Amino acid sequence: MIASSCGLTFRAARSQWRFASTVSGAPRAARTASNRLTPKVSRVYKSKPPPASTAPPPPPPPKAETLLDLWRATWLPLTGAALLAGALGFYIVGTVAASFKTCPCSELCEHTSPTGRPPALTGDNAEQFDKELNLPEWWMGITKLRKRLAGRATGHVLELAMGTGRNLEYYNWEPLKERLAGETVSGKRTNGITSFTGLDISVDMLDVARKRLVKTVPPMADCAPIVKSSTMADHTGGRLSFLDDQLRLIHSDAHHPLPPPSTPSATPSSAKYDTIIQTFGLCSVSDPVAVLSNLATVVKPGSGRIILLEHGKGWFCLVNGLLDKNANQHFDKYGCWWNRDIQALVEEAARKTPGLEVVKIERPNITQMGTLVWVELRVADKP
Repeated sequence: MIASSCGLTFRAARSQWRFASTVSGAPRAARTASNRLTPKVSRVYKSKPPPASTAPPPPPPPKAETLLDLWRATWLPLTGAALLAGALGFYIVGTVAASFKTCPCSELCEHTSPTGRPPALTGDNAEQFDKELNLPEWWMGITKLRKRLAGRATGHVLELAMGTGRNLEYYNWEPLKERLAGETVSGKRTNGITSFTGLDISVDMLDVARKRLVKTVPPMADCAPIVKSSTMADHTGGRLSFLDDQLRLIHSDAHHPLPPPSTPSATPSSAKYDTIIQTFGLCSVSDPVAVLSNLATVVKPGSGRIILLEHGKGWFCLVNGLLDKNANQHFDKYGCWWNRDIQALVEEAARKTPGLEVVKIERPNITQMGTLVWVELRVADKP
């Protein structure tokens, strides 16, 4: 009885458990099914705005240029070009007109006036003339050529027609200073002056050169010159000697016999110059060929050099015609025949002078249209 009642109780409990399982499982299945049937909704994302661009904004469209804008941008080169064209046109017209006119002075009248300086370049005018040459010589490139010329001067140097001494400040005076100080001149030195002789026809020009020489060579400031008066009929031959006769300024004509260098170890007849310098001298002497032959007698054969910087006829007939037309007026003012054919004169001197040889003839400054002439000569060694 008890066993049957227990069995009934157990069966009832098992039925209730099954019922509860059925009831509780139904919603789960339903939820699972509903989850499967319900579509997934994607989340909406807001797009981020693009980063701000760092590039500069495009430039505004260009404005149309006016004539005033063009003038403001180009007035300087246009004005320069106009002035240059005007000057060139004036020069061409002037030279063309001059080339069709014959020079009133023939070739022979060059030599009717003796060698010398005109009255306009004497006295105080000599120093003023020297100052007025500074700007033109720099602009024409002559200052640069003077420096180049002075750099070639070595040993015992003679400068002919030295004028106011415009080359003096460019020479290398160190060997002379060492010699005066009792020092041995370095054997490695290839240039520099050991003694100097300057010669000119004008006393007033030489006085300006003396002042420049005192400034250029410091030992001269404390040295009194030895003065030798003129002994020539034309009142030339006067001499100023400085520093134990190592620096000399001589008043003389280039056509006269030239003094030998001051060399204690050699006799006057055998002493020769290592370098002879002349700048713009052939234009102002009576007989250029005779002067060149005269120079050949005092330069050291073989190694010695005669170096000239001259001006005269150039490459173009137009320029030469202008020089011919104004040759007389230029000579009256400056004592210079600027229309001489320097190359022809040098070649003639080389033909007429035994041993004289042309080493070089060049026209160094193209802007001067061939009117500047650089000449180098030597005397051949005797066999």
